Amino acid sequence: MAESIKVHHCGITVSNLEEAVEWYSTAFGLKPGLVLEVSGPSGEQVLRMPPHTHRAALLPVGDFAIELLEFIPKGQEFKGRQDDVGYVYMCFEVEDLDAVYERMSKAGYDFHSPPMKGEEGQIAGSKFCVMRDPDGKTIEFIETGPGMTAQALHKAAKKGVRYTTFDDPLLMDG
Repeated sequence: MAESIKVHHCGITVSNLEEAVEWYSTAFGLKPGLVLEVSGPSGEQVLRMPPHTHRAALLPVGDFAIELLEFIPKGQEFKGRQDDVGYVYMCFEVEDLDAVYERMSKAGYDFHSPPMKGEEGQIAGSKFCVMRDPDGKTIEFIETGPGMTAQALHKAAKKGVRYTTFDDPLLMDG
């Protein structure tokens, strides 16, 4: 690709914008950099949706933003699973996943499991764990080992590394 691209934001549809902003602010210390309301033909055309209003809050995270969106009228309740085609989730990189897990667990946040550590291959040294937000969206946390940093992934991509096989029980140490 001739042009330089980078990810700007990830949009997450929520049931209640104020409650979602409060949750993301409390859980991660994120504050909105922009809150807006969109209605009328331009919003309908851009999103290819019938007449509606949507409210959005953009919460900056480093060079990235999380866009929380509430639609009026609301669509159907989210019932997606991570194995459904089109499912999207977000992953936060942290420096000390054990400390984040400990702090957030003590504050009442419910993780699927304690951090799990990759033992072999490119994921060796990385730790992972998962929780859900109030609307059931998956949020993953990663403490990157040397093979999972953005720089290491760029280097591997240039070499043509595309696919590796691994068996979770052998690679993951709970």
